[in-house]
Amino acid sequence: MMHFLMLRICSLRQMVCLITFVLFFNVTLPVSATEQKGANEATQAFDNPEFEQIFILIDNGDINDASYPNLIDEMAQLIDDGDIARTYRLLPKQCLAYNFLEEQQNLNAQKFLTDVYQRYSEMPVDIRINLKLCEATLLRYRGEITDANQMVQQALIDAQQINDQRLTADAYSILGQIASYTGDFAVALKNLLQAYEGYQKLKLVTLERLTLLDLAITYRRLGETETALKYYSQLEKAFSDSDQIALVMLVKNDMAYAFEDIDEFQKAADYYLAIYNYYQETQSDPTFVARVAVDMSSALIQLEQYQPALDYLYKYEAIISPSVDTHYSFLHLYKAQAKHGLKLTKEALPHLEKATVGFNKNHNKRGHEMLLKLKVEIFESLEQWQQAYQAQLALYEIHLKLDKALENQASTEMRVKFDSEKIEAENAELVAYHELKDQQFIIQQDNERLQILTLALGFASVLLLIIFSLYFNKKSQQLKQLALTDLLTQLPNRLSFYRNAQNAFTRLSERQQPLSIISIDIDHFKLVNDQHGHDTGDKVLKAVAQICLENLSVVHLSEQHSSMTRKSHTGRSHIGRVGGEEFLILLPNTRSQAAINVAQSILNDIHSFDFSHISENLSVTISAGVATFKDETNLTELIKKADKALYRAKNQGRNQVVYFHDDA
Repeated sequence: MMHFLMLRICSLRQMVCLITFVLFFNVTLPVSATEQKGANEATQAFDNPEFEQIFILIDNGDINDASYPNLIDEMAQLIDDGDIARTYRLLPKQCLAYNFLEEQQNLNAQKFLTDVYQRYSEMPVDIRINLKLCEATLLRYRGEITDANQMVQQALIDAQQINDQRLTADAYSILGQIASYTGDFAVALKNLLQAYEGYQKLKLVTLERLTLLDLAITYRRLGETETALKYYSQLEKAFSDSDQIALVMLVKNDMAYAFEDIDEFQKAADYYLAIYNYYQETQSDPTFVARVAVDMSSALIQLEQYQPALDYLYKYEAIISPSVDTHYSFLHLYKAQAKHGLKLTKEALPHLEKATVGFNKNHNKRGHEMLLKLKVEIFESLEQWQQAYQAQLALYEIHLKLDKALENQASTEMRVKFDSEKIEAENAELVAYHELKDQQFIIQQDNERLQILTLALGFASVLLLIIFSLYFNKKSQQLKQLALTDLLTQLPNRLSFYRNAQNAFTRLSERQQPLSIISIDIDHFKLVNDQHGHDTGDKVLKAVAQICLENLSVVHLSEQHSSMTRKSHTGRSHIGRVGGEEFLILLPNTRSQAAINVAQSILNDIHSFDFSHISENLSVTISAGVATFKDETNLTELIKKADKALYRAKNQGRNQVVYFHDDA
């Protein structure tokens, strides 16, 4: 049905299609519409054990490599004239035999579906649902995400109405993949968990493992890379043990993405190269090698190997189709990055536009975020301040959307993490509890004299569950704290800062009390990374964060002293790292001049700080924008004003503090 490996690739730049060629360019539909009547009787009339043996392997998801189209062709040849029931069952598999990544095959698949709907207008409900799931996947490849999602939602309703557990699991799986790709992580985790439980009940081991892979992918996108890598390792071993090499390569491909996420770029590049070589040896369809080459160029760019990355991108550019392949957007994003790295910045501009069109079409928020960051960097280097400002505002808006999505899914994420571990039988305590209950039942039947021991064991198991429940609650709190902290500087991250700042803004604005925002950006930080190395850049970020904290500590001491002579306490300041070299500070009950003084103090301390112990001949400055609450209706407006002041500081020569004036 709908969960074969080739359908798992379109949800991100991370999956590699494992179907190498199209079986049907013009599929022959062997049975006429007039033969649809009496399908059940036809099934009984035709004995076809060879067809059934192949069909079970394919339907269970156990065939997921280049042999799939050949087997579909073989089954089509095995169907006897007049066997309408098996003809129906084969239709969804024939749909899946197309390589949706190749533009012409994508169009051929749509024509196949149109012909099927016209010829078999009275097909069984379950077959029609199955074909709709295939059609939805076809739409996903074209970037028509909304239409695809609506089609799967309707298919899910129809599958539940006829109580088809397999189709229900398939629909949940596709909905989870779509939600994960578009950044709706709470929805993704919920749907994938439903699919996992469905496949587990049906004992479809391969599909169960592939859904676990989708869960791992979603965790990686959430930033839980260590959790994802744990699942990847288990899946890699499971697929290796079952000799499913194509699936091993699929897992390795996503492991490479995970290594990129934790900055292990050389390891990621090595994984990509191994997959690249594997597909060159085993695949005749060049789209497989091309997509891995695009992925590999990302790691090479991070290793500052710009020219090799660009060579790969040019080599396979003609193969990546802009109409059906999500890698097209990333290809041009990476081209722009590589050319910018080679100081060919103006040549990068056309690629920014092509990537923008692609990401807007396929609703890839994470790709769009990467693109906007690059736009800010490129426009600043070209001193095109207006374009840089517009890109920064767009980046700010998409960060708000991503932050809201993260906030909405936080509680769901924690619950699903626990549930997914339970599903994998990693919650050994719960299993032990059920085993103990079974033992109690047997003991009570065999020998009443052991009742006391049974009760004692029952009490011990309950106590064990309580202890582990407390342990998991503690771990959940630790995970929540990690999710709200920037690991490098140990400052609150973007999500944590905006939560605290929003609460303070709401409270103080209602009371009409003063409130100020400082927006800080390290000047020429990219040059620090380029000339002194990323390790030095990390140390600079830590030093700047510490200087900010020390200045705020002085402010807090002053507040405590002042509060002894006043009835109300002023409230603590809030600071967070909200971008690569960007920091925000919120100062409650602080008027404009006091906020300017704090910003100037931080600027002076950083300017005078001796960075030479970090790297020889290293000096660092910052620019700061300050804005004070006037009549803004929300926190976003106040932060935008501080950002505008920051851009003025940048435009006026950097290393200075600028205050926002409405008439400026």
